[in-house]
Amino acid sequence: MNQNHQPSEDQNDPQEIISAFLDGVLTDEESQAFLKRLESDAAARDLYLEMMNTDSLLQWEQGQTAPLPDLFCLPPEEAAMSRPGIDPGVASARKQLAFMRYALAATVAICLFLTVLLLLESHPNRAIARLDSSDGVPAAMIIEEHQPVWEKTEWTQDVSKPLVPGWLKLKSGRALIDFLSGTTIALEGPAELGVNSDDRAYLKSGRLAVVGTSRVHDFVLTTANLSILSQSANFGLSVTPEEQTELHVFEGSVTVSQSQPQPDAEITQDQTPETADSITVEAGQSIVFDNSGQEVVRQLADQSAFPTRNQFSVADPPGDIPAIDFASHKIEPYSFQDGQYELPTDYQLIEQGKGIRLWGNAWKTLDVNAEITPDTVIEFDFRSSHQGQIHGFGFDTDKKYDKGNHVFQIYGYEAWSHIGQQFNTYTGTGWKRFRIRVGRYLTGKYRYLHFIADEDVIARAESQFRNVRIYEAPTQP
Repeated sequence: MNQNHQPSEDQNDPQEIISAFLDGVLTDEESQAFLKRLESDAAARDLYLEMMNTDSLLQWEQGQTAPLPDLFCLPPEEAAMSRPGIDPGVASARKQLAFMRYALAATVAICLFLTVLLLLESHPNRAIARLDSSDGVPAAMIIEEHQPVWEKTEWTQDVSKPLVPGWLKLKSGRALIDFLSGTTIALEGPAELGVNSDDRAYLKSGRLAVVGTSRVHDFVLTTANLSILSQSANFGLSVTPEEQTELHVFEGSVTVSQSQPQPDAEITQDQTPETADSITVEAGQSIVFDNSGQEVVRQLADQSAFPTRNQFSVADPPGDIPAIDFASHKIEPYSFQDGQYELPTDYQLIEQGKGIRLWGNAWKTLDVNAEITPDTVIEFDFRSSHQGQIHGFGFDTDKKYDKGNHVFQIYGYEAWSHIGQQFNTYTGTGWKRFRIRVGRYLTGKYRYLHFIADEDVIARAESQFRNVRIYEAPTQP
């Protein structure tokens, strides 16, 4: 593909846009618009896959014909000038191959999207409230509790561990549940909640509130007769034992669909509902539905009737907890991730040694020898001037990264399947204070703490951390 190719202003020619995307000349906004177009334009998807295949073959041939240069982070022209005799096209091969990884990832995502779309079309009436814990993949985590009394039965799960698809039964008290897709729910007992996946749950009875979302994404809450679709809205939902439902929207809006049983069929969690026309409920509105899903009355939303996020605040540090002095620690690369693919990686100390700045494709670690308990909290300030794939931190017993290591992502455009998005709340502006109870996710002795500015395509990520404190603190009463 020609890297000097530029898309036309109207960007209506699919072949021209795809060529520009594969060459890496589109802006971030143009790339996102292109990927959205692929979701709805079948012809563009087919053309993209065909051109991607052709481009991959060309890239492979180029990678086989000559050794790759070491000056990866330089523009092709500068790399060629810095090594006499190196052809500019060969000098840019590694950059093209790095971008090809991104393009191939996009191809995989598109193929997965098409597969899911075909499955949905072939099974249009799949049960909304189906629960399946056979795969055991974590979907959520209980991060804070207030005087909870959990009922343990053969069909409920251990609330001290990551929650897989399955059931929770809270007899009394409150619990704050982080779904790994990025939605946070406050549950108030008595309540029965089914966890379907990291972006879907089923309220059988009781009261809850969606009290926060880390990023724009869809989250679905269902009842026996309703399906509520939210995209970063905050709202309250209650279901009585008689299956009467109340919905109160506090911020944003939600879409409500009524689920009707098929003729001569009784709805259960694994049976098939038919979805009727939907309605939109805006902030400040409330609707009461009867046990058949029919609207009874509309009124003003009442947030005082539901649990809130501030009822689960972490207590302030006990006394004056000193911040980590990075100047007194040896900062080392963390596993193969640091500078992966021979990309630039570096760091510098800031804030008189009380902070660290990472950039490029950087994973840096230091020795902290932390004993993590269920009440352990990490607190720090974070900011970034350039978004990469993953910004965050993690603990480890050694310096060997694998997918079993827990990473806390706080910023970044890439969502890995094994990294939760519930803390990915940084907006890209100024310093933001984070206070995270890491003891709900891991406990024991951890020697190393690592910080991340991951970007293995163009190596321009930047992360700044300061005033990092690790301490013990219970949930605020």
